[in-house]
Amino acid sequence: MIMNINEIIHPEDAKALKALKSIPALPTVMEKIFQYGYDEILWSENVTTNLRLSEAQMPEVFNRLPPICERLGIPVPELYLQMSPLPNAWTSGHKKVYIVLTLGLIRRVKNEELDAVLAHECGHILCQHVLYQTLANAIFMFGDAMADSLIGTIGNAAMKPIRQALLVWSRASELSADRVACIFSPALTLSKVLARMELIPKAIVETMDFDAWSQQGRDYEALRKGSAWNKIVHWLSDSDATHPYAPVRVCEAMKWEKTETCNLLRTAPFTIEYDTTKSGTKQIEETNAEAKDSKNWNVSNITKNIEINSIIPKFKGFKK
Repeated sequence: MIMNINEIIHPEDAKALKALKSIPALPTVMEKIFQYGYDEILWSENVTTNLRLSEAQMPEVFNRLPPICERLGIPVPELYLQMSPLPNAWTSGHKKVYIVLTLGLIRRVKNEELDAVLAHECGHILCQHVLYQTLANAIFMFGDAMADSLIGTIGNAAMKPIRQALLVWSRASELSADRVACIFSPALTLSKVLARMELIPKAIVETMDFDAWSQQGRDYEALRKGSAWNKIVHWLSDSDATHPYAPVRVCEAMKWEKTETCNLLRTAPFTIEYDTTKSGTKQIEETNAEAKDSKNWNVSNITKNIEINSIIPKFKGFKK
């Protein structure tokens, strides 16, 4: 079965990405990011501080990843374990894609729930989110030094819409990745994962009414269709969030699970088809010819004010 990627991507994701790509300054910002060598610096930080998993290193975790990748038709990314007690997972790397799980996550999430997390992260790869995740990580994690540099390049007025558009897109992209997770696991399983990520105690998670939690998400989203004041409240609540609220994600996953597309993807072999035009305005013109050969990804190209040891990918993650 051939399935077009647009049948999987959430409409809010497609809408937000279109708005992001319409910002004229985006290619300039992208070029600047890759001139800094952010992608390679972050991978270097990751490979030197986290544990790379394999068939020999924690195979009980790693071996759950290849079957998911095979079914999705994507290469198996590198998988790392970060020794953080906070439960989280994220995907990063434009040139070398990798997934990071935290110790706090694998202590709370087991078996098919772990499959849901891995499938969610692979969903970001399948939906071609990683380029824009790298951009978002760079802009929000390098801090004031990068912001000042970029503002000097394109102007403060141009940076504000890029920041806001990235936040809107980031929230929407999680809904697409959750759809991919639901190909491999019931929405109820994903819902339990989200509850655990919210640090809800195990005893409560096991007795929760997830339909009722989903209703909370529907009630919140109903603000969009309410009065002008309700819409303002909804916008203010979301304005700085990188992820949708957990009840909203549960609600969206349960709706997707009932669709014919989800059921087809669960039950039949499939191949994902992409549009002939490359995602991301030809991936921002092949990421501006890899930032004009990336200036050889030289660390000396990074502004002196940036502390490399402070670069932590907090912006993206399974959890906000």
